[in-house]
Amino acid sequence: MSYEWMISTPEKEGMDCSILDQVDDYIKQKRYRLVNSVLIVKNGKIVFEKYYNKFNETSRNNIKSIWKSILSITTGICLDKGIIKSLDEPIGNYLKEFAQNTHPYHKLITIRHLLSMTSGIYWNSGVHYHCPMLVQMMRTSDWMAHIADIEMKGVPGMHFQYKEWDVMLLSAVIGRACGVTAYDITQEYLYQPLGITSGRWPQSPCGFSYTVMKGEEESDLSARDLAKIGMLLLDKGKYNGNQIVSLDYVMQAVHSSNTNAPFGPSSGVCGYGFLWLLLKDGYGCRGYGGQEVNIIPDKSFVTVIQATPTPSSKLYKDIHENILRKAIL
Repeated sequence: MSYEWMISTPEKEGMDCSILDQVDDYIKQKRYRLVNSVLIVKNGKIVFEKYYNKFNETSRNNIKSIWKSILSITTGICLDKGIIKSLDEPIGNYLKEFAQNTHPYHKLITIRHLLSMTSGIYWNSGVHYHCPMLVQMMRTSDWMAHIADIEMKGVPGMHFQYKEWDVMLLSAVIGRACGVTAYDITQEYLYQPLGITSGRWPQSPCGFSYTVMKGEEESDLSARDLAKIGMLLLDKGKYNGNQIVSLDYVMQAVHSSNTNAPFGPSSGVCGYGFLWLLLKDGYGCRGYGGQEVNIIPDKSFVTVIQATPTPSSKLYKDIHENILRKAIL
């Protein structure tokens, strides 16, 4: 089912055009040459849409770790459909590698721990998040067995640490539970109903979907596609009148998972839900190199920013903070 966006003007939706008119100058002054897309949805309508670097409304940009938040929605869909019985199921029910007493804590790891990044598995992101542990894993033929061999840092559920292992395990759980890949489930029950176009996610040698490091170009989405993800969460799991993911799951996903998520005061992040960031006036998701979706529920407000990632990429959250959200009257 395709979805045709309604277009409106900022004035009609209660926004200050004089502030939005500063976007081009702000990006130029900050020398944000890698920014490709800036989009605002207010009251369900696109009210502002700017593209740079020859991008347009159909151009697709690498979403990086926004994939994690999308996978969270897919998890909710699996829970709604009974593919997964409970968030508190041990992952060993689906991943035999974590049911073999390799470590006594393995049987304690649940799906909820993966969603809240509290598995307790050791992780070192390296300098500037270059992920040497991922490079080491990718040299093996069985990634799942490799992750299961990594030491445990602590008891599952006790300590938050942002890491790739948990989301890769979550993708594997979904794949084992449904008999296809997490991409297949996402494509059928999320992307198709929302009219989102995406290339197929790569698969590990042992068969689970992933979008880290090599092959990430397959996870490209347009700014309008990301706005649809934002609107789905804003409308409590409904899109175009259809309940895509349950209200109950959405409410859990965008509220604190009771973990200490130390992102630092400069990040603007107040906590962590189920692979969704909790912000001071809403929630959102971010990907390396400047990909972000910000949602302010009380204002029916969604913003999207996209940029070309590079090894020295920046964050561009100040565009949202200093310009876009300040335009709300």
